[in-house]
Amino acid sequence: MAFDKENYLTEMKSMVDKAIERLKAEKPEFVIYTVSIWTDPNAAASAISFDSQQNSVLQVRQSNEFDQQQYEELIAEGDFDSAQLFKPETWIQRNCNPADFELRDFEETHHPDIPINWAYEKGGRCWPQLKPALTEIGNYAFKKIQTMPIEPAFELAINSKKDWYDKIWKIK
Repeated sequence: MAFDKENYLTEMKSMVDKAIERLKAEKPEFVIYTVSIWTDPNAAASAISFDSQQNSVLQVRQSNEFDQQQYEELIAEGDFDSAQLFKPETWIQRNCNPADFELRDFEETHHPDIPINWAYEKGGRCWPQLKPALTEIGNYAFKKIQTMPIEPAFELAINSKKDWYDKIWKIK
């Protein structure tokens, strides 16, 4: 079964549109700090998640406190190589994990035309087809979401073969 880009784009645009309408209806006071749109080619599914600045700050603080604790323990044990993984320069500034977003998987869609385990069975070779389509959805969503309440440091990201939060759009 070949990837049908037009079907995928229709499904994704519908998901984005539904998410925006739902967010307006269910959470009209929500101010968007971060949006993540991802497709899991192995699950043949996609989702859009929204995060607030308040939740992002909380997630970042918890993560950095954990890293600080690990860093101090590893230094005390004399494990300087491992400690480098947790040093303050590596601390995050923004919650970039869609699983920790305030409104994670806010809207989801399944792709009947994408075979289950597409990435696994193709050794990741699905991404040259999927990435341009996902980028097109990122462009579409970025334009639409700018009409909603957003923070000055707003970001939208899509996933890639490498990361769940990879290509990023920002307000200039």
